[in-house]
Amino acid sequence: MTPIDHIFALIVVVIHPVAGYFSFQRLLRRIEAGEKMARATIYGTTMLGHWALFTMAIAIWYWAGRPADALGFGLQLDAAFLVGTVSTLVIIAFFLHQVRQVVNAGDDEIRKFRDQLGNLEVLLPANGKELGRFYGLSLTAGIVEETIWRGFLLWYLIQFMPAWAAAVISAIGFGLAHAYQGVANVPKVTLIGAVFVGLYLLTGSLWLPMILHAAMDILQGRTAYEIVHRAATGPTATDSAPAVGT
Repeated sequence: MTPIDHIFALIVVVIHPVAGYFSFQRLLRRIEAGEKMARATIYGTTMLGHWALFTMAIAIWYWAGRPADALGFGLQLDAAFLVGTVSTLVIIAFFLHQVRQVVNAGDDEIRKFRDQLGNLEVLLPANGKELGRFYGLSLTAGIVEETIWRGFLLWYLIQFMPAWAAAVISAIGFGLAHAYQGVANVPKVTLIGAVFVGLYLLTGSLWLPMILHAAMDILQGRTAYEIVHRAATGPTATDSAPAVGT
């Protein structure tokens, strides 16, 4: 382990999440002041930031001469991987069902769903172009955040503590890193982070956590799109984005 590892861990756990939180608060103040917001631009900027972190992680890893398998990029097709694959498919099926429920929801239900979004609505796609860019952001988050939070950070923490303690801290840290979504959402995101950690420890690989993470973000984005778009334009409005599952 090198001093650069410590610095990067500090960036991942503290600096980047804190910067993201205050950036979101500034965004809300700008919107309240009447400034127009381009969601597609925000998505693009966020993707650039994520890929910058990914590049840093990979550069640090290979500069230290560590193998890719130790970062989670190995793949062993055994019974554990089969169990992980089935679990991943079940969770994805659940989120697909959630999307279909929203697609078929009535106007009153849509309004209730929209109220539950709170301030997060300003970051959610409201048209087909934004939804497409959001899908790109979701794929980016699946690859980058899993590489950083499960691959690098779990390896880093295990240098100082048992694997179970590292897994707990990784999940909690992941939840707190999404505190900009609201304090009420932190336990939910922490639980999701625990699922990703569990998949990683079960299979010894980042591939299934990456797939599940990206799929969940994509399907949640699709769900949010249905809510925001329908609440704004009504159930008869049409858009270029196709309905999931059709």
